[in-house]
Amino acid sequence: MVVCHAAPEVRPSHNGQFCSTWGNHHFKTFDGDFFQLPLACNYVLTSQCKSSYESFNIQLQRQDTNGVASIKKVSMKLEGVQVELGANGFISVDEEQITIPFSDYGISIERKASYVNIKAKLGLVVMWNEYDTLWVELDEQFRNQTCGLCGDYNGVQIYDEFIENGWRVDPAEYGEKWKVNAPTENCIEASVQKTSECADQMDRCKQLLSEPAFVSCKDLLDLNSFVEACVTDLCHCSNNNNNSNGTTTTSATCLCPTLSEYSRQCAHAGGTPQRWETAQLCSKNRNHSSSPYFFYN
Repeated sequence: MVVCHAAPEVRPSHNGQFCSTWGNHHFKTFDGDFFQLPLACNYVLTSQCKSSYESFNIQLQRQDTNGVASIKKVSMKLEGVQVELGANGFISVDEEQITIPFSDYGISIERKASYVNIKAKLGLVVMWNEYDTLWVELDEQFRNQTCGLCGDYNGVQIYDEFIENGWRVDPAEYGEKWKVNAPTENCIEASVQKTSECADQMDRCKQLLSEPAFVSCKDLLDLNSFVEACVTDLCHCSNNNNNSNGTTTTSATCLCPTLSEYSRQCAHAGGTPQRWETAQLCSKNRNHSSSPYFFYN
Protein backbone atom coordinates (compact mmCIF):
# COMPACT_ATOMS: atom_id res chain seq x y z
CA MET A 1 0.00 0.00 0.00
CA VAL A 2 1.44 3.37 -1.06
CA VAL A 3 0.98 6.24 1.38
CA CYS A 4 1.00 9.58 -0.40
CA HIS A 5 0.92 11.87 2.61
CA ALA A 6 3.13 12.37 5.62
CA ALA A 7 1.82 10.91 8.85
CA PRO A 8 1.26 13.38 11.69
CA GLU A 9 4.19 13.72 14.05
CA VAL A 10 3.55 12.28 17.49
CA ARG A 11 4.20 14.76 20.28
CA PRO A 12 7.38 13.52 22.05
CA SER A 13 5.83 13.55 25.52
CA HIS A 14 3.14 11.14 24.31
CA ASN A 15 5.73 8.73 22.99
CA GLY A 16 6.86 7.29 26.28
CA GLN A 17 6.45 9.88 29.05
CA PHE A 18 2.92 9.25 30.27
CA CYS A 19 0.94 6.44 31.83
CA SER A 20 -2.84 6.23 31.94
CA THR A 21 -5.57 4.26 33.65
CA TRP A 22 -9.25 4.63 32.81
CA GLY A 23 -12.69 3.08 32.80
CA ASN A 24 -13.04 -0.67 33.22
CA HIS A 25 -9.62 -1.30 34.83
CA HIS A 26 -7.64 -0.39 31.69
CA PHE A 27 -3.98 0.67 31.80
CA LYS A 28 -1.41 2.02 29.34
CA THR A 29 2.20 1.94 30.51
CA PHE A 30 4.86 4.57 29.87
CA ASP A 31 6.27 2.30 27.16
CA GLY A 32 2.92 1.82 25.41
CA ASP A 33 1.68 -1.56 26.64
CA PHE A 34 -2.08 -1.87 27.17
CA PHE A 35 -3.53 -4.28 29.73
CA GLN A 36 -6.54 -4.81 31.96
CA LEU A 37 -6.29 -5.60 35.67
CA PRO A 38 -9.81 -6.11 37.04
CA LEU A 39 -8.94 -6.13 40.74
CA ALA A 40 -9.96 -3.61 43.39
CA CYS A 41 -6.59 -3.82 45.12
CA ASN A 42 -4.23 -1.06 46.20
CA TYR A 43 -1.32 -0.94 43.75
CA VAL A 44 1.86 1.02 43.20
CA LEU A 45 1.01 2.87 40.00
CA THR A 46 4.49 4.32 39.64
CA SER A 47 7.45 5.14 41.87
CA GLN A 48 11.08 6.13 41.53
CA CYS A 49 12.58 2.84 42.66
CA LYS A 50 16.00 2.62 41.02
CA SER A 51 17.63 5.51 42.83
CA SER A 52 19.03 5.97 46.32
CA TYR A 53 16.21 8.46 46.94
CA GLU A 54 12.53 7.88 46.13
CA SER A 55 11.26 11.32 45.08
CA PHE A 56 7.77 10.05 44.24
CA ASN A 57 5.47 7.11 44.93
CA ILE A 58 1.93 7.01 43.55
CA GLN A 59 -0.54 4.31 44.61
CA LEU A 60 -4.03 3.72 43.27
CA GLN A 61 -7.05 1.66 44.26
CA ARG A 62 -10.18 1.12 42.18
CA GLN A 63 -13.64 -0.01 43.26
CA ASP A 64 -16.62 -1.58 41.52
CA THR A 65 -20.16 -0.41 42.22
CA ASN A 66 -22.89 -2.40 40.48
CA GLY A 67 -20.37 -3.47 37.87
CA VAL A 68 -19.06 0.05 37.17
CA ALA A 69 -15.40 0.70 37.97
CA SER A 70 -14.14 3.96 39.44
CA ILE A 71 -11.10 5.20 41.34
CA LYS A 72 -11.57 4.84 45.09
CA LYS A 73 -8.39 6.59 46.20
CA VAL A 74 -4.99 7.80 45.02
CA SER A 75 -2.11 8.20 47.48
CA MET A 76 0.94 10.19 46.39
CA LYS A 77 4.18 10.86 48.17
CA LEU A 78 5.93 13.72 46.39
CA GLU A 79 9.29 14.73 47.86
CA GLY A 80 8.01 13.59 51.25
CA VAL A 81 4.67 15.42 51.00
CA GLN A 82 1.59 13.19 51.20
CA VAL A 83 -1.23 14.02 48.75
CA GLU A 84 -4.50 12.05 48.83
CA LEU A 85 -7.26 12.02 46.22
CA GLY A 86 -10.60 10.42 47.08
CA ALA A 87 -14.23 10.05 46.17
CA ASN A 88 -16.39 13.12 45.53
CA GLY A 89 -13.41 15.33 44.79
CA PHE A 90 -11.74 14.92 48.20
CA ILE A 91 -8.13 16.19 48.25
CA SER A 92 -5.78 16.39 51.22
CA VAL A 93 -2.15 17.43 51.67
CA ASP A 94 -0.30 15.97 54.66
CA GLU A 95 -3.66 14.77 56.07
CA GLU A 96 -5.26 18.23 55.91
CA GLN A 97 -8.19 18.60 53.51
CA ILE A 98 -7.59 21.46 51.09
CA THR A 99 -9.52 23.55 48.61
CA ILE A 100 -8.16 24.34 45.18
CA PRO A 101 -6.34 26.16 43.76
CA PHE A 102 -3.49 25.18 46.09
CA SER A 103 0.22 25.93 45.88
CA ASP A 104 2.83 24.98 48.47
CA TYR A 105 5.70 22.51 49.10
CA GLY A 106 6.64 22.65 45.41
CA ILE A 107 3.20 21.30 44.46
CA SER A 108 0.40 23.12 42.65
CA ILE A 109 -3.14 21.78 42.43
CA GLU A 110 -5.74 23.44 40.23
CA ARG A 111 -8.80 22.64 38.19
CA LYS A 112 -8.56 22.66 34.39
CA ALA A 113 -11.88 22.13 32.60
CA SER A 114 -13.38 19.07 34.29
CA TYR A 115 -10.05 17.72 35.55
CA VAL A 116 -7.81 18.29 38.55
CA ASN A 117 -4.18 18.97 37.67
CA ILE A 118 -1.47 18.18 40.22
CA LYS A 119 1.97 19.44 39.24
CA ALA A 120 5.14 18.82 41.25
CA LYS A 121 8.33 20.76 40.62
CA LEU A 122 10.28 17.53 40.86
CA GLY A 123 9.13 16.79 37.28
CA LEU A 124 5.72 15.15 37.45
CA VAL A 125 2.16 15.98 36.42
CA VAL A 126 -0.98 14.07 37.43
CA MET A 127 -4.39 14.58 35.79
CA TRP A 128 -7.52 13.22 37.50
CA ASN A 129 -11.14 13.44 36.33
CA GLU A 130 -12.42 12.83 39.89
CA TYR A 131 -14.05 9.60 38.78
CA ASP A 132 -12.36 6.84 36.77
CA THR A 133 -9.39 8.30 34.90
CA LEU A 134 -5.85 9.17 36.05
CA TRP A 135 -2.82 10.21 34.00
CA VAL A 136 0.81 10.53 35.11
CA GLU A 137 3.39 12.32 32.97
CA LEU A 138 7.07 12.24 33.97
CA ASP A 139 10.13 14.21 32.94
CA GLU A 140 12.73 12.29 30.95
CA GLN A 141 15.11 12.46 33.92
CA PHE A 142 13.19 9.51 35.40
CA ARG A 143 13.65 7.26 32.37
CA ASN A 144 14.57 3.71 33.37
CA GLN A 145 14.10 4.56 37.06
CA THR A 146 10.47 3.58 37.71
CA CYS A 147 8.54 0.62 39.07
CA GLY A 148 4.82 -0.13 39.34
CA LEU A 149 1.91 -0.81 37.02
CA CYS A 150 3.07 2.01 34.73
CA GLY A 151 6.21 0.04 33.98
CA ASP A 152 9.94 0.71 33.97
CA TYR A 153 9.90 3.65 31.52
CA ASN A 154 12.79 2.24 29.47
CA GLY A 155 11.24 2.89 26.06
CA VAL A 156 10.87 -0.79 25.22
CA GLN A 157 7.44 -2.41 25.02
CA ILE A 158 6.73 -5.81 26.64
CA TYR A 159 10.20 -6.10 28.26
CA ASP A 160 10.55 -6.24 31.23
CA GLU A 161 6.90 -5.92 32.21
CA PHE A 162 5.25 -8.83 30.38
CA ILE A 163 8.24 -10.95 29.41
CA GLU A 164 10.53 -11.88 32.26
CA ASN A 165 13.48 -14.25 31.92
CA GLY A 166 12.03 -15.39 28.60
CA TRP A 167 8.59 -16.21 30.06
CA ARG A 168 5.35 -14.45 29.28
CA VAL A 169 3.80 -12.72 32.31
CA ASP A 170 0.04 -12.21 32.35
CA PRO A 171 -1.51 -9.02 33.80
CA ALA A 172 -2.60 -10.75 37.02
CA GLU A 173 0.97 -11.93 37.70
CA TYR A 174 2.33 -8.52 36.79
CA GLY A 175 -0.15 -6.79 39.09
CA GLU A 176 0.71 -9.10 41.97
CA LYS A 177 4.23 -7.63 42.03
CA TRP A 178 2.86 -4.17 42.75
CA LYS A 179 0.02 -4.94 45.15
CA VAL A 180 0.36 -3.17 48.50
CA ASN A 181 -2.85 -4.06 50.32
CA ALA A 182 -3.00 -3.75 54.07
CA PRO A 183 -2.70 -7.13 55.89
CA THR A 184 -6.43 -7.32 56.67
CA GLU A 185 -7.62 -5.88 53.36
CA ASN A 186 -9.10 -8.08 50.65
CA CYS A 187 -9.42 -6.96 47.06
CA ILE A 188 -12.32 -8.11 44.95
CA GLU A 189 -11.90 -9.39 41.41
CA ALA A 190 -14.30 -8.02 38.82
CA SER A 191 -15.75 -10.45 36.29
CA VAL A 192 -14.13 -10.17 32.86
CA GLN A 193 -14.91 -12.14 29.74
CA LYS A 194 -12.24 -13.01 27.18
CA THR A 195 -12.29 -10.73 24.16
CA SER A 196 -12.57 -13.81 21.92
CA GLU A 197 -15.97 -14.53 23.47
CA CYS A 198 -17.28 -11.17 22.23
CA ALA A 199 -15.84 -11.12 18.73
CA ASP A 200 -19.20 -9.97 17.39
CA GLN A 201 -18.52 -6.56 18.99
CA MET A 202 -15.24 -6.05 17.13
CA ASP A 203 -16.75 -4.41 14.05
CA ARG A 204 -18.81 -2.00 16.12
CA CYS A 205 -15.76 -0.85 18.06
CA LYS A 206 -13.65 -0.44 14.92
CA GLN A 207 -16.40 1.61 13.32
CA LEU A 208 -16.79 3.91 16.32
CA LEU A 209 -13.04 4.50 16.67
CA SER A 210 -12.75 5.21 12.93
CA GLU A 211 -15.47 7.85 12.83
CA PRO A 212 -14.64 11.15 11.03
CA ALA A 213 -14.20 12.84 14.43
CA PHE A 214 -11.10 10.68 14.95
CA VAL A 215 -9.56 10.96 11.48
CA SER A 216 -6.50 12.80 12.86
CA CYS A 217 -5.87 10.01 15.38
CA LYS A 218 -5.38 6.97 13.17
CA ASP A 219 -1.65 7.50 12.54
CA LEU A 220 -0.90 8.60 16.10
CA LEU A 221 -2.36 5.86 18.28
CA ASP A 222 -2.48 2.09 18.43
CA LEU A 223 -6.04 1.62 17.17
CA ASN A 224 -6.09 -2.14 17.78
CA SER A 225 -5.36 -1.74 21.50
CA PHE A 226 -8.26 0.67 21.88
CA VAL A 227 -10.55 -1.61 19.86
CA GLU A 228 -9.70 -4.46 22.24
CA ALA A 229 -10.40 -2.25 25.26
CA CYS A 230 -13.73 -1.24 23.70
CA VAL A 231 -14.66 -4.87 23.09
CA THR A 232 -13.88 -5.86 26.67
CA ASP A 233 -16.03 -2.96 27.88
CA LEU A 234 -19.00 -4.15 25.83
CA CYS A 235 -18.40 -7.73 27.00
CA HIS A 236 -18.36 -6.61 30.61
CA CYS A 237 -21.49 -4.55 30.13
CA SER A 238 -23.37 -7.45 28.55
CA ASN A 239 -22.19 -9.90 31.21
CA ASN A 240 -23.10 -7.51 34.01
CA ASN A 241 -26.62 -7.00 32.67
CA ASN A 242 -27.11 -10.76 32.34
CA ASN A 243 -26.36 -11.10 36.04
CA SER A 244 -29.29 -9.78 38.02
CA ASN A 245 -27.95 -7.04 40.28
CA GLY A 246 -30.83 -4.60 40.11
CA THR A 247 -29.15 -2.28 37.61
CA THR A 248 -28.91 -2.08 33.85
CA THR A 249 -26.12 -0.34 31.96
CA THR A 250 -26.60 0.45 28.28
CA SER A 251 -23.89 -0.45 25.80
CA ALA A 252 -23.67 3.23 24.82
CA THR A 253 -22.76 4.11 28.42
CA CYS A 254 -20.18 1.32 28.57
CA LEU A 255 -18.43 2.76 25.54
CA CYS A 256 -17.91 6.24 27.02
CA PRO A 257 -14.70 5.73 29.04
CA THR A 258 -12.63 4.18 26.23
CA LEU A 259 -13.93 6.53 23.53
CA SER A 260 -13.13 9.46 25.83
CA GLU A 261 -9.66 8.09 26.51
CA TYR A 262 -9.01 7.61 22.79
CA SER A 263 -9.95 11.26 22.20
CA ARG A 264 -7.75 12.46 25.09
CA GLN A 265 -4.73 10.43 24.03
CA CYS A 266 -5.17 11.57 20.44
CA ALA A 267 -5.05 15.22 21.53
CA HIS A 268 -2.06 14.55 23.78
CA ALA A 269 -0.25 12.88 20.87
CA GLY A 270 -0.80 15.95 18.69
CA GLY A 271 -4.06 15.11 16.94
CA THR A 272 -7.16 17.27 16.68
CA PRO A 273 -10.12 15.03 17.50
CA GLN A 274 -13.51 16.61 16.97
CA ARG A 275 -16.60 16.32 19.12
CA TRP A 276 -17.65 12.69 18.86
CA GLU A 277 -20.59 12.44 21.27
CA THR A 278 -24.11 12.17 19.89
CA ALA A 279 -27.53 12.39 21.48
CA GLN A 280 -27.44 8.59 21.72
CA LEU A 281 -23.80 8.22 22.76
CA CYS A 282 -22.26 9.70 25.93
CA SER A 283 -23.75 13.18 25.57
CA LYS A 284 -25.09 13.14 29.14
CA ASN A 285 -22.15 11.39 30.79
CA ARG A 286 -20.73 14.07 33.08
CA ASN A 287 -17.84 11.84 34.19
CA HIS A 288 -16.17 11.92 30.77
CA SER A 289 -15.09 15.27 29.42
CA SER A 290 -16.35 16.26 25.99
CA SER A 291 -13.13 18.20 25.44
CA PRO A 292 -9.82 16.33 25.07
CA TYR A 293 -7.75 19.48 25.42
CA PHE A 294 -7.55 19.69 29.20
CA PHE A 295 -3.79 19.16 29.11
CA TYR A 296 -2.99 22.49 27.58
CA ASN A 297 -5.79 24.79 28.80
